[in-house]
Formats: sequence, C-alpha cells, structure tokens
Amino acid sequence: MNADLTFNSIVHAKSYDDPDKGSRRRSTARGINTPDDMYIKSQAYTDSETKVPGTRYNVRFDRHALDAEGNKYIVSFYLVLAVPEKAVAGDITAITATFKAAVADASLIAAVLNGEM
Repeated sequence: MNADLTFNSIVHAKSYDDPDKGSRRRSTARGINTPDDMYIKSQAYTDSETKVPGTRYNVRFDRHALDAEGNKYIVSFYLVLAVPEKAVAGDITAITATFKAAVADASLIAAVLNGEM
C-alpha cells in the first residue's frame, strides 16, 4: 500500500494501516485542530441479486473546520466501490471514468445540495 497520497495538493501522510480497521492518512497543513483525513476500508460481500461475491471498498475524506465561534464541524465525502470477483479491468476503468465525470460536473453536487436527489 502506498504510504502517503496527495490529492488536490493535500498530502495525506499515513497514520495507520490495520487489516481490521483499514487505513487513515492525515494532513495537518491547515493546523492540528483542522486536519484533512482520508480513510480506506474494505470488506467482502455477496451481491443479494446476482449472488456473486466481491470486495466493497469505502474511501472517505473528512475536512475538519471551525466556525466563527471556534466550534468544530466536519464535512465528509464518501466513495463506495463494489467490485465483484468476476469484474475485469475494463469494467472498473469504465465505471471510474463515469464516476469521475459526474463528480467533476458541479451541477451534480449543486443538485444534491438543493435537495433534488
């Protein structure tokens, strides 16, 4: 597993990597009380419809922040990827490209925030 990962110019340094808990990477570049965290976990699953087993991956980014009164709050973004054992590289490449395009389109996030979805 890669130790440190950089996304959007934020360097997430590995804090821990545990088979039972997953991994956490953290950036404290904005301050120790306002870290940016990245978590990765995985678990085996079997699809209830197709009965095909696979692995489900959960990737979560947390951005800790402080309001004007100094109260902490956290904004999170989750990605869940379910990969059946029958999946081939082309399947993952195609669904990743579609997901990236949807997230890159600001209208999707605006629709979610406006309660459309």
